[in-house]
Amino acid sequence: MSPSEPPVFIVGCSRSGTTLLRIMLTQHPHMHIPPESEFLLSLHENTDRYGDFSEPHERWFFIRDLQTTEVSMGAYAFPIFDLSIHEAETALADRAPTDFAGAADALFHASAHKHGKQRWGDKTPHYVRHIEWLSEAFPESQFVHMIRDGRDVARSRVEAGFTVSMRRSARHWKEEVHTGRQAGRPLPARRYRELFYENLVRNPETVLRDLCDWLDLEFTEALFAFDESGDASVPDEHAHLHEKLNAPVDPSRAQAWKHSLSSRETADVEEEAGSLLQALGYELTGARVPLWLRGLRGLHRNTLSYTKSLVETLRRLGIA
Repeated sequence: MSPSEPPVFIVGCSRSGTTLLRIMLTQHPHMHIPPESEFLLSLHENTDRYGDFSEPHERWFFIRDLQTTEVSMGAYAFPIFDLSIHEAETALADRAPTDFAGAADALFHASAHKHGKQRWGDKTPHYVRHIEWLSEAFPESQFVHMIRDGRDVARSRVEAGFTVSMRRSARHWKEEVHTGRQAGRPLPARRYRELFYENLVRNPETVLRDLCDWLDLEFTEALFAFDESGDASVPDEHAHLHEKLNAPVDPSRAQAWKHSLSSRETADVEEEAGSLLQALGYELTGARVPLWLRGLRGLHRNTLSYTKSLVETLRRLGIA
């Protein structure tokens, strides 16, 4: 991996604008960022099988695993590279001997070069929990941590069908953002940056100019042409989650929760993640969950706890 061409990882809690940023940066004449990879986590455990990629069967094992590894919602890993098996095998052979990270880098670079680009990136939101490992596996890599108001994220995750609970979604957002910040902030400033979704959609040119400078990329107006190619850049399996990518940036998408969440839903998120929202500079409404609902939830928790304890006791007695 050339130190002058470090990979860029776009991470963050899902529904935080990571896809929007990927589509924007992919318009750059030097940057190629395919759809989510996910395989970096699951397949690196097979390093013994892949060896140093010098032998044909080692390369074949890797390509086969990419073909059969589902990244999310029916999409598979190998197609993201847009490479034929021969092209992938050649890229791996040319890089051998190498380790797992080097092999992945070879395929990402081959994919970028096929699209006429010199540099690659990866947009996989879940990697926000694995910044430490990725930063060691790819020593020159840079991380853009997308952060969005947790109330909007919770709303969007429920609407997308990821969960039915605002509280659970808020808890997930809090854990993802906190974990990413904990791992990213110890890195040098040139390797980790937090980018707020609200700033991106309200002041896209200012934010993108600054980001390009940080990434050592020349700013270009082409970054704003994403709405002309958004559909083609998203796997068919994920198209229903990104219906707005074929439209220009809409500032009203920032803090849309103010017009779509009920007071109780807002209270659920703020009570679950209020401290982090405030730490990030988001203003709280002070909404509170009604006392009667608190009581019902407390009764529900106590009932579940009692039932679990009873089942465990019966099992120890050999009854259940």
